[in-house]
Amino acid sequence: MPGTAVGPRWLINKWIARPASDWLIVIVILSLHLAWVHWTGGGDLLGKPGREQRLEMYTTGATVVAVTGSFITAAIAQYVAAKGRRMRALRTAGHLGSQFRRNWVSIMSATLLVAGVCLLATVLDVTERDPGGVHWMVEAAFILCVARSYRLLWLLNAVILATDRDLAESTPDARRPST
Repeated sequence: MPGTAVGPRWLINKWIARPASDWLIVIVILSLHLAWVHWTGGGDLLGKPGREQRLEMYTTGATVVAVTGSFITAAIAQYVAAKGRRMRALRTAGHLGSQFRRNWVSIMSATLLVAGVCLLATVLDVTERDPGGVHWMVEAAFILCVARSYRLLWLLNAVILATDRDLAESTPDARRPST
C-alpha cells in the first residue's frame, strides 16, 4: 500500500514532530560510546586530554552555542516577520503550527542548557583525569546540540522555502501569464 512504507522521509518526519525524541538519540549515542570506551579502553575523546584542554573545550563549546543562540534569535525573528499565505499556514495550521513552536522552543532551550552545562563543567571538572565523568555530561550536551542543530536547519529551510514561494506569488511578474 502506498504511504505505509517506513523510509528515511517518514522517519525524519516522525522525528521532527517530536523534539523530545532528541533525548533518546542522546541516550543511545552516549550509551554506545560509553560501552565502546569501556570495552576497548580507547576512544574517550573528551576524557583523554588533560584538564586544561578539557576546560578549553568546555568554554569553546559554551561560546559556540551562545553565538549560535544569536542566529536562532535572528531565525525566529525572520519566522515571525514573514508574511504570506504559506507562512500564515505554517503558524496557524493545528498540528503544523504547534510543531513549529515546539521545535523553536526546543532549540532555544537546548541552546541555554548546553551553554549552562559547558559552564558548569568548568566548575566541576577539577582533577587532571576527570574521574567524576563531567566530560560525559558535556558529551551528552554536545550530542543534544547536534540533534537540535539539524532541527534548526530543517526549520530555517521550511521558513525560507515558504517565504520565497509567498514572495514569488506576490510579485507582479509572477502573476503575469508567460508568453
